Amino acid sequence: MINNMSPIVMLKEIYWISHFLFFSLILLLGSLTRGIYLKDIYKSFYFNLAMLGMLGSFFGFLAVNYLFLRAIEERFYSGKYYYRIVYAVVLTFFALLFTVFSNGEIHKLIYVIPVALISLTSGSVLGLASSVFLGYDIFLHPIQTDEISFILCLALLAWIVGQISQINFRYALQLENEKNFLKDLIETFSEGITICNSTGQVLLCNKQIEQIFKINKSEILGKSETLLWEQCSIPYHKWMPNFMNMETQIDDRTFLINRFTLKGPEVKENCFVTVINDITELQQQKNKMQRLATLSAVGELAAGAAHEIRNPLTTVRGFIQLIQAKWPDPKLADLSRLSLEELDRVNGIVTSMLQLARPEQAESKLLNINDIVNETWDLYTYSGMRKGIQYEKHLDETVRPFAGSDKQIKQVLLNIMQNAERACNRGDTISVRTYGDDKHTCIDISDTGRGISPEHIEKILHPFFTTDPAGTGLGLAICDRIISDHNGTIKVTSELGVGTTFTLAFQVVNDNENKASKNHSK
Repeated sequence: MINNMSPIVMLKEIYWISHFLFFSLILLLGSLTRGIYLKDIYKSFYFNLAMLGMLGSFFGFLAVNYLFLRAIEERFYSGKYYYRIVYAVVLTFFALLFTVFSNGEIHKLIYVIPVALISLTSGSVLGLASSVFLGYDIFLHPIQTDEISFILCLALLAWIVGQISQINFRYALQLENEKNFLKDLIETFSEGITICNSTGQVLLCNKQIEQIFKINKSEILGKSETLLWEQCSIPYHKWMPNFMNMETQIDDRTFLINRFTLKGPEVKENCFVTVINDITELQQQKNKMQRLATLSAVGELAAGAAHEIRNPLTTVRGFIQLIQAKWPDPKLADLSRLSLEELDRVNGIVTSMLQLARPEQAESKLLNINDIVNETWDLYTYSGMRKGIQYEKHLDETVRPFAGSDKQIKQVLLNIMQNAERACNRGDTISVRTYGDDKHTCIDISDTGRGISPEHIEKILHPFFTTDPAGTGLGLAICDRIISDHNGTIKVTSELGVGTTFTLAFQVVNDNENKASKNHSK
């Protein structure tokens, strides 16, 4: 399992524990060698003096550890020697002071501890210097052969521990840099990345995971990866250890997932790297291109067949009208009227196909969506109000203008409002809401009607798709074409028995374009 603790912090903790044990050992040895026990302190006349000494030792402990932390920071981050020298001097002085008030038989061995700590924290040079000072203290007493050996061993200990410390520092720095490099590397990817151990526990992830799943990294690190995939259309427990380009759905988003197995940091442990790409917008663009391709095919068909269809229609219509004039039979008149209505219906379909293929080109100008809604509100609501449908209007006065044809936008809104009316019954509600931001102006047209089934929701913008026996299936396709020509988007959400919402979004005109448009109009 990957340890999330910094290697430098781990090394600091090791040295901190070493200091704590050192001072604890000093206190224990001092008490034992002088035959002083806690119960004796409380019974003696020197209770206050003992308490004062213990208090001084405590503050001394804090001071030395403060110097230790600053010395460590110097060694890791600056390379200076100020705090390291002060730390070595204070610790050496403390060791010398301790031997003055303790039994002389143990003072030689106790020097091993400060020399080792100074070498670990400050390096071989200062460790050797401290061993020299402590050795000088030994020379003040009668010299014996074993003491000379001890001084040499003390110096050798300082050098060896200092070298080991240097290796540890370099290794900790290397690990820290590699760990930071790995974290920075995965943050540069536009895809979401998670690294999990063999049990599915998330060891590492990048910022994109937060954006994709709307969850903070702190809430997923150390937790099971299944938290991300609870609503996945392909259950997590059915995933293979390795796969490529698995497409899945979560709510209304589409993801493309790749998964790889890597050798883990522990022996005989594998890690799984999951690369997650949100392709929702790409899928929407793909569907839009498919619809445009269909529209183009319909347009070519309409352009080629309209002339050939309309000429016979005109001829047949003329003959029927002639029959009505020549033979005013009531039964024949009803048949003639029905024939003319069907001919007009065919002609309307041809006209819609031509409009789908080549929408009427109108002059583009700055439009305010609120003005368009207000100008045509009575037209949109008159028929539905007679059926008992309620209408609501919520307009945001701060929406920004966009460029387009007011005639075509009115046509789009009228078509969607009529569809909403057909989906509603008495007592239902149709609401229109406008809103926006610095980039888009949006309008929602919602109803509480019967809704659209999930299998139909993706097809309703396709040409000739309709669930209305009397419809042609071209109305919403024309709306989609007009919105695309305005560089906008159309989105449909629906739930059976609850209602449907059409969301139209248009790119707003920035201030520079707005000024240029006004100057051009002048």
